[in-house]
Amino acid sequence: MAVYVEMGGRCGNQLFHYATARYIQIKNNDDKLILNFNSIFAQNKKNRGWYDVLEDFNTVPYEYYDKPGTVLKNETTLVEKIPVMLKSIDIWLYKNKPREERAVKAQRFQKLLNKFNVYWVREGVTKIYPTGDKSIVTGVCESYEIFDEIGDILREELQPIHEVEDRNITLIRRIINSNSICVSVRRGDFFNTQFEKSFGVCTVQYYYNAVDTMKKLMKDSTFFVFSDDINWCKENLRFNADTVYVPHDMPVYETLRLMYTCKHFIISNSTYSWWGQYLSRNKEKIVISPSRWNNDGYHSRLIDKSWILIDT
Repeated sequence: MAVYVEMGGRCGNQLFHYATARYIQIKNNDDKLILNFNSIFAQNKKNRGWYDVLEDFNTVPYEYYDKPGTVLKNETTLVEKIPVMLKSIDIWLYKNKPREERAVKAQRFQKLLNKFNVYWVREGVTKIYPTGDKSIVTGVCESYEIFDEIGDILREELQPIHEVEDRNITLIRRIINSNSICVSVRRGDFFNTQFEKSFGVCTVQYYYNAVDTMKKLMKDSTFFVFSDDINWCKENLRFNADTVYVPHDMPVYETLRLMYTCKHFIISNSTYSWWGQYLSRNKEKIVISPSRWNNDGYHSRLIDKSWILIDT
């Protein structure tokens, strides 16, 4: 049987969809992954990350979905559409409620949906129930609790298939041979007028507080700053510490590899940043995170209980 997956977003989001689908594939012993990139390919902006990023990683084989539209609409049978309709009504009833309240309700009907082969993993869904049959995966899939059981498998499969670029060999050696701290700074659309109210969480002071905290925990550290606006970081984040500002002009898989090779992490409220720390193989890693993932009152299920949380 096959797992049909509605892909969405750029690198961080696509990795969440892949991870959830792989968990279901392994549990159900399914033989195929069929990924629908229709909405991503429609963006036609490869230079901005809107493409199949999985092609650069050591994933299991997968096929492209070759029909127009969504897998939820196309691949559900008439019987399977009944629980989907019930869930759609449930979503509609709570659409005007606060984001956290909607997330709390998201787990409703999961057993019923899963029984009918549908995995609608919206914000707040933290458990699914593989049924051993054809599977349809949709939603944001942003809950590591679902797939963390296969973390070691994912750390193998989500390694880049390309060798480290020549220009980064010295850099990655320095990361490996130092007490390296990855500092991930998300700017871009998080700080424009459209999205800043919701996602403008990580202030300059957050990073200074996080670095000061890490310096107390880790002596003789080197801070490697990664950002989609590295020039802004050079101007605004001047830590009193050994600091390397990593150039941004490289493929996303290369940046991600450099990030997860670091030993410890100061992350932002970004899925790409989240994957940087998750793919780390350092079992003693320290992760510092903002205490909230957004300004909408939604308590993200991505924030791990073991992390050090800093108010922003």
